[in-house]
Amino acid sequence: MDSVGSGGASGELSVEEALEIAARAHRAGDVPVAEALYHRILQLVPDHAAALHLYGVLHHQTNRPREAIRLIRRSIEIEPEDPSAHINLGNILFDLDRPDLAIKAYNTAILLRPTEIDARNNLGVALRALRRPEEAEAIYLEALTFGQGHRDVWNNLGRLLASQGRIDEAIAAHTRALEFEPADAGTRRFLVAAYAATREHDRALTLLRDWLREDPDNPSAQHLAAAISGKDVPERASDRYVTALFDGFAASFDHKLALLDYRAPALVAAAVDAVHDLRADLDVLDAGCGTGLCGPALRAHAGRLIGVDLSERMLDKARQRGCYDRLDADELTRHLGDRPDAYDLVVSADTLCYFGPLKLVLSAAAGALRAGGWLIFSVEESDGDGFVLNPHGRYSHARGYVERSLAEAGLSPERIQRESLRMERGEAVQGLIVTARKA
Repeated sequence: MDSVGSGGASGELSVEEALEIAARAHRAGDVPVAEALYHRILQLVPDHAAALHLYGVLHHQTNRPREAIRLIRRSIEIEPEDPSAHINLGNILFDLDRPDLAIKAYNTAILLRPTEIDARNNLGVALRALRRPEEAEAIYLEALTFGQGHRDVWNNLGRLLASQGRIDEAIAAHTRALEFEPADAGTRRFLVAAYAATREHDRALTLLRDWLREDPDNPSAQHLAAAISGKDVPERASDRYVTALFDGFAASFDHKLALLDYRAPALVAAAVDAVHDLRADLDVLDAGCGTGLCGPALRAHAGRLIGVDLSERMLDKARQRGCYDRLDADELTRHLGDRPDAYDLVVSADTLCYFGPLKLVLSAAAGALRAGGWLIFSVEESDGDGFVLNPHGRYSHARGYVERSLAEAGLSPERIQRESLRMERGEAVQGLIVTARKA
């Protein structure tokens, strides 16, 4: 590559030429080239606002949020009237669980560019995270007055409406989103979920058949088609389905769960506290750790805390918590099976809802536990005497089935509590918090 200089010497790139190449590499996902060029540009011109901004975005995308904020704030000091810098600053603050500060950044972008749609879209998401749904709805509708063809605005509006139980209005919003990008997987998934919520299974299956005709190997379409039709139901959600689902949710996962009054991690942590004092010397596995919501509570009990999850993007978020001694990208049953007698405590919050039969995973957990070790987990509760794959794509399990599965795995159920795990479309999702011990 030519060197970066003033642009006057033969073989040298000007700073602006280098910035264009860096931005192109950045868009293409070539992080080493983009980073090297941004760094070199800022060595030559430390106050280059555009380079500071883009380098900050790259830091955010590579899980260095604090440095990203520093770079973008410096960019804004130099060039305060660039709305895109304020939007990206807001996005980073939102990911750092500061929607209040994100709102200020988005509002600044809107003041600078009154017709700004992206800032309004992101502002609506932040307002919803702060439990201000009426304001969020108003800002989404305001954004649509500046352009009806913004898919993300329609989808975010639809999800807000669905969360309030306004499913017919949500269907209308997602249908509009699909008009603008008919092949978008996220919109299709939202619309399928809305049809499933209103039990319009024929309409959901029609949409899924069209989806599979265009993309026959899509794991989301395959899994949801099985869940809604009841045909070819898998014994558990495939690795590809789980990875695609949670990679897509990772950036805003914690905020979404907060809106659902998500209680599973806190309930599981309380069950751990009930059987263990704060000795802080246990070998602990957080099985299906996600973004690490259980991590802080488990850390108090752990001499060594390991997290395992299929989604690399979720693990990236878990790393930011600083709770874990190690985080592994692996399938849960395999991970457990490869580590006999490794743990004193295995915890799994809201993960076994992606398993149908529990025998294999519970047997693997029993094998990974030392004598006297504890397994504490949650499942969604079903009626009947077995398990079922629900139209929303998660499995639920009957209490009697869980008790039999534990016995078959050589585990003794010490306590099974019935609890509300979260709210979904205005209704409580009932589940079981299970505390079991290996003899």
